[in-house]
Amino acid sequence: MKKANYLVLLVLLTASQHVFAQKQYQFSVDLTQPQNDKLTVSLLTPAIKQKEAVYNLPKIIPGTYSINNYGSYASNFQAFDKKGKSLNVERIEKNSWKIANANKLHRITYQVDDTWDSPEIKEDVFEPSGTNIQQDTIFVLNPFGFFGYFQGMERQPYQVTVTKPSGFYGSTSLVNQNKGANGASNQDVFVTNDYHELADAPIMYNRPDTVWLKVGNADILVSVFSPNSKVATKSLAADIKPVLEAQKDYLGGTLPIDKYAFIIYMSDNKNLTRYGALEHSLSSFYYLPESMSSEQLSKTMKDVAAHEFFHILTPLNIHSEEIGNFDYINPRMSQHLWLYEGLTEYAAHHAQLQAGIIDLETYLGRQEEKIEHALTRYNDTLSFTEMSRNVLDTYKDEYQNVYEKGALIGLSLDLRLRQLSGGKYGTKDLMRDLSKTYGKDRSFKDEELFDKIAQLTYPEIREYFRKHVEGGEPLPLGELFGAIGVEFDPAGEKKELEKGFGVNFALVPGTKTIMIANVANATDLGQRLGLKQMDQIQSVNGQPFNLETYASVLQSYDEDFKLGDNVTFVVKRKVSEDETREETLTADLREATITFPTLKPEANPTPQELQLRQSWMGQAGK
Repeated sequence: MKKANYLVLLVLLTASQHVFAQKQYQFSVDLTQPQNDKLTVSLLTPAIKQKEAVYNLPKIIPGTYSINNYGSYASNFQAFDKKGKSLNVERIEKNSWKIANANKLHRITYQVDDTWDSPEIKEDVFEPSGTNIQQDTIFVLNPFGFFGYFQGMERQPYQVTVTKPSGFYGSTSLVNQNKGANGASNQDVFVTNDYHELADAPIMYNRPDTVWLKVGNADILVSVFSPNSKVATKSLAADIKPVLEAQKDYLGGTLPIDKYAFIIYMSDNKNLTRYGALEHSLSSFYYLPESMSSEQLSKTMKDVAAHEFFHILTPLNIHSEEIGNFDYINPRMSQHLWLYEGLTEYAAHHAQLQAGIIDLETYLGRQEEKIEHALTRYNDTLSFTEMSRNVLDTYKDEYQNVYEKGALIGLSLDLRLRQLSGGKYGTKDLMRDLSKTYGKDRSFKDEELFDKIAQLTYPEIREYFRKHVEGGEPLPLGELFGAIGVEFDPAGEKKELEKGFGVNFALVPGTKTIMIANVANATDLGQRLGLKQMDQIQSVNGQPFNLETYASVLQSYDEDFKLGDNVTFVVKRKVSEDETREETLTADLREATITFPTLKPEANPTPQELQLRQSWMGQAGK
């Protein structure tokens, strides 16, 4: 009888596993077998009932707000039935393949090229959201660059098996399900509930340099790849740790996560002109120059990590339907970039102020720069919700304002809430209440959020959003800073070290030589150097200056040169129709007085202003 029951149980278990397998995507990729910088992706497909199915790789992903077309990097797409017979496949656009007789489909395979090193593919993928394949050295697997989904089947479970080179470790927020007892030691197995969860978790494979931190209730992985071993994980972990502790305290002493991964790639590309990071719910991926000075790298990591880490709130626990049900092919953009990026950027700096990592003067200096940038680089009268809804096309050039005016919207909202509550309630309390109201598995309706916030807080806050976020009215910075005893002068004066030249560079046609194209807006420094139109630059500060070196030369200049240092250009200058002459141009660095918005704490604030300032700075009762 026991034996019969055992057999029945075994049959039931086998049947249930078969049903689960029919619903599950089963991907595999072998990192030990790249060919021509490409990896082969194999998929045992979930069961499909329709006669036709469309397989997608993303056109766009959350957090980038730009078109990436990951399908452009896939080739040799093939589909097979259980007997290995090929099924007809038609590529219907860059990111999608239509498979005939899909009800017989069993397996698909295709090859993927990396986005970092495929100049023949004309897409512009920001490196933190891209992929990298360097045999025996490193593999950057942003899953959306390798793995896709069948249209309408994004919510089915996924299993990804990665075969890795000996000694390699996969840094990720995902949990490796292969614990070694019955599985191959050179394979990692990752299981997720659906495509959204998989796409949200980058993996970096290399010989590990990792540190684990314990912050409150959460385990934090810090993993660094530095090709020339110039950057050690321990030093970056030491920079990040106090910032995370400050954010834990800012969120009330606990974090809404159990595990988080900082995945950091230090590039030795000498022509690096852009760098940064991409946030995910439980991790963030960084692409930074290895040549960056230790001081600059420390500051960058503190500020950028602070911002990216706060995305554990938005969008992980607070997001609209547009984010919760993200469409990777035909996305609808949420109108609430002020929340996802703006309030996140505000909280990243505000938490450092409250923890004493930065002082009030430093904090206000950062806000001065945000005000100046918002007013001079972007359209300050544009509706922020309108910009957000149309950020992929009409207003794509306005996107970076989410880190400037978006942060100021968060600051203004915080000060207004504290005004109304007598200092007892601010944006971090609002974020806590929104997290309780919604949470990871519940999305809000885009058009209802402002009303919900007003319901949770004060009716006056609805008018704030109507005027300054939905409408184009300037933020009431003077009034709100005045409420905490800080004087705001939008036309103040500031002394700064003038390093800019105010000239336009261009390439000499058919060469890599850089010349001066225009001097009409030359700064005082540019004028004192005597730079002239058509000058061909040979070197700057003793370093060769051309198409291949200009980025590193200017970065070195910006980071290393101080007040009083001499700047030197060597140029070839045309002195007659048939003659050019090499000339050395030198000028010293001086301070310049410019018009700039200023914020200055009042010498004698009223008791009410001081009380509100102390509340805002987290000093109430101290």
